[in-house]
Amino acid sequence: MTEEGALRTRGKAITPALRTLADATGRPFTMLTKEGRIRIQKAVYFLKATGFPAAQKFEFNIYLNGPYSPELTELYYLLEDDGLNGSPPAKDIPDDTVRLFAEADKRGIQFLEALTTVIDAAKSQGHPGVGLDWATAIKPHIPDGTWQGVRSFLNAHPRLIRST
Repeated sequence: MTEEGALRTRGKAITPALRTLADATGRPFTMLTKEGRIRIQKAVYFLKATGFPAAQKFEFNIYLNGPYSPELTELYYLLEDDGLNGSPPAKDIPDDTVRLFAEADKRGIQFLEALTTVIDAAKSQGHPGVGLDWATAIKPHIPDGTWQGVRSFLNAHPRLIRST
């Protein structure tokens, strides 16, 4: 199988999940804007952090706007908007995962960036407080109020920094 074929296969596994999240938030995913591309990255990272199997195939590194997967970028440019939103919804995402993402997404792209950065740092450092301190230090452009919101969100949903 070619590299593009393998990427399309991973895309067929993750696009139903994106459709489910788009339906839950009332907003389709788009790669046509920077905010849209960041939102796609954070949605798939969120799914990975909560253990969703199709998202586990994407590797993420911390980048300018939080966790970033170059392979996912290739995928959404390959599929374009119709491919991201044109599949049937996934039936295997736990309702609480969908609800949590919708709640986080409602708070905006900067909140998603901060939240996923803290989750990533907490998992790599092994301690939620260290993750929040580290994320706050590397993202001084994010306002204190957003960090307070992330802290409250994680206190209310501690499984986000404990799941694999």
